[in-house]
Amino acid sequence: MRDNERFAPVFVLAAARSYSSVVTAMVGSNPDMVGLPELKLFLYPTIGELAASLPEYWRKRGVTHRSPGLVRAVAEFLFGDQSAASIASAQAWLRERPRWSGAKALDVLLEHIYPQTAIEKSPENVMTPVALRRLSAAYPRARYLHITRHPASTVRSMREHWHRTMPNQPFDELEVSCVVSWLDINQRICRFGATLEGDRYLKLRAEDVLNQSVAQLRSIARWLGVRADDDAVAAMCHPETSPFACFGPPDTGVIGGGDPGFLASPTPRRAVLPHTLEQPAGATVDPALWSMTTALATHLGYHHCP
Repeated sequence: MRDNERFAPVFVLAAARSYSSVVTAMVGSNPDMVGLPELKLFLYPTIGELAASLPEYWRKRGVTHRSPGLVRAVAEFLFGDQSAASIASAQAWLRERPRWSGAKALDVLLEHIYPQTAIEKSPENVMTPVALRRLSAAYPRARYLHITRHPASTVRSMREHWHRTMPNQPFDELEVSCVVSWLDINQRICRFGATLEGDRYLKLRAEDVLNQSVAQLRSIARWLGVRADDDAVAAMCHPETSPFACFGPPDTGVIGGGDPGFLASPTPRRAVLPHTLEQPAGATVDPALWSMTTALATHLGYHHCP
């Protein structure tokens, strides 16, 4: 039986398209930390079920695993690098353990990283209440960084991502679905955060981390109890040094593991912060739904500045 008290990783909780890839990589670049790619380990009970969930749409396009970040992390830490040969070895290693839980697989990675602390983010971790409960039960000493992004910016990014990755898949209610997703996931994270005692939960706007990097990263480091000196914070400002801040080897079917935009250009950039919580021009979301979104955004620190 695994010891769920052994490790205390850090998990970034965020809705999709919330700059969580870059923030995770920045925090993970602290000398006392290791930033992991998206592992997607808690949406399903076992890693075999995770692998089997890869949609046929992506299989036909050459993708070979539902969690490329997991394959890349196994290749890096268990087989020494992310070459095509190591990727193949990692795929085989995972296929041999279909009944393992996500936590058991993550424990292996954490053992290789120790004594450094791992930080990981996967939007799938907060996609359902079951996934979040599975995550929190697996690591009762874990800490959580709730990263938010302005709802209008997030919805626009979600829509653009859909059209970019699924160009031939029409979605009549795409905008409404994106708003509901932002609202549902951030509500779920806030409810979860309210159950955590002590200093295990910290909520930050991604825009602040990107636009005031030195001050914000130093604050995060102090919260985590890791190095917060000038050299450590300087390292955190360069997430592009991470072995996962790039695409995986071509022709392996394992090239992702994070936001494609970040993997293509991992150097941090300033984030535009809208100065209004009004619906963007041309938006067609029901006013009652947007009113709920505005109320939550205000709670998360976003304000209307006329």
